[in-house]
Amino acid sequence: MDIRQLECFVAVAEELHFRRAGERLGLSQSALSERVAALEYEIGAPLFFRTTRQVSLTQVGAVFLGDAKRILNDVETSLSKAKHNVGAALKNIRVSGVDEAISMILPRALLEFRKTNPDVHVQVLEISSSDKHTQELVNHRTDIAFVRTPPDDEYITSELLQRQEVMVVLSNSNPLSKAKSLKTTDLVDEAFVGYPKHARPILHNMLWHNFRKIGVQPKVTCEIIDKSTMLQFVINGLGIALTPAWVKSIAPKGVSFVPFDADDEKIELYVAYRKASNSPTIEDFLKAVKVVI
Repeated sequence: MDIRQLECFVAVAEELHFRRAGERLGLSQSALSERVAALEYEIGAPLFFRTTRQVSLTQVGAVFLGDAKRILNDVETSLSKAKHNVGAALKNIRVSGVDEAISMILPRALLEFRKTNPDVHVQVLEISSSDKHTQELVNHRTDIAFVRTPPDDEYITSELLQRQEVMVVLSNSNPLSKAKSLKTTDLVDEAFVGYPKHARPILHNMLWHNFRKIGVQPKVTCEIIDKSTMLQFVINGLGIALTPAWVKSIAPKGVSFVPFDADDEKIELYVAYRKASNSPTIEDFLKAVKVVI
């Protein structure tokens, strides 16, 4: 069943004449009859009595007419509201993002955003994987997403916010913590606290890719998703880890951060949003983000 079939049914029910109903809808009489017949087939009962001289509603058709008109009216009302709200300010926006954005950027961005939009409610969704954030945008379950890689989707656009160094985080008791920088070859004998690929694909791939380049497999003793948990594992001597530079701001005493020297590899952060999201509320939020970066 589709909207056009309902329109055809209502037109015939009101005109009680297939030719006039077809003229009203700009359809041939045969095309109109086919759509009404398809609707009757789906319902499983005739909607009209047809003779060579007249057309009239069956009992099923008479009952269904009220529902069909209500459905069409609801669709028209919904479309009207949607057109009216294009470009209108939103009272609620949904923001999702990787951990750095949610913990380090979003609080400052919200303070800036509320200077111009004090009454807008912001819902925050925390997910570790950029791919999932992109899917949330595509599915209209979030409005703005902070992601590590630019989404490859024709309906989504993104802007690069920053690039930052990758660091090796080590316990202060590790002799390598005094180094000015560390190459992969410096780390072959070290145990690693790694990351599962599904949750932290960039750091996971960076570790394994750089070790493969020197023909060695990293000694990954365990895999952790949460950065705070990873820091506790490192501080207790369970291994070292790769991490973005921003993690220094949440690190406890007892760990050191040394730049990872690996072909100038950087961790990027993008803000992504739907191309059709032309609400001034979304635009104000994006401006606030750029102010605090």
